Amino acid sequence: LMKKFIVLGFVLLSFIANAQDTQVVQKVSVEKSLNSIQVGLFSLSFQNETRLDRKITVRSEIGLATGTSIIEYPDGHNEKSFLIVPFINLEPRWYHSLDRRSSLKKNTINNSANYISLFTTFVPSRKALVNTKDFEVAPFISIIPEYGLRRSIGKHFYWEGSVGVGYKHNFFDNSYTYNIDENQVIFDIQYKFGYIF
Repeated sequence: LMKKFIVLGFVLLSFIANAQDTQVVQKVSVEKSLNSIQVGLFSLSFQNETRLDRKITVRSEIGLATGTSIIEYPDGHNEKSFLIVPFINLEPRWYHSLDRRSSLKKNTINNSANYISLFTTFVPSRKALVNTKDFEVAPFISIIPEYGLRRSIGKHFYWEGSVGVGYKHNFFDNSYTYNIDENQVIFDIQYKFGYIF
């Protein structure tokens, strides 16, 4: 009888150890690499997101964004120009809720999780692709810590949103006078739909 209990004990221990090993092997991770086209509130872009670690990625993006440039004249009236400018984004992300979503049997495909990121944008050129009044465009760089979430819609579509407060530096041309500061604290909100291919 004692032999049977010992054998049964070893079988149970072996089963528990194998189950733990299986859990480690099957631990969820972000996708190795994702390429997508993305449409935002005021932008259209191509992006790549590459895995750096199990929960960490870096997202690189190049695209076009809309905006305005306003001239204020001494007599008090304003003129506004509609702009389309190229931009470059670089954004490391930490998908901190990946394990929790997996343990709750929620979808984690295509990095569907909540994340914390450092969202960096660079608008490099003074020349806009579209500039209805041919006004001055000030290049800038912004660095914004963001909290966001990303969710898949089927296999290829997704949406994501984020908010943050950060720093923006405008590269001014000294031959112009501006009504904004060279260095600014800015509030950012992002809401985007994308297609992964």
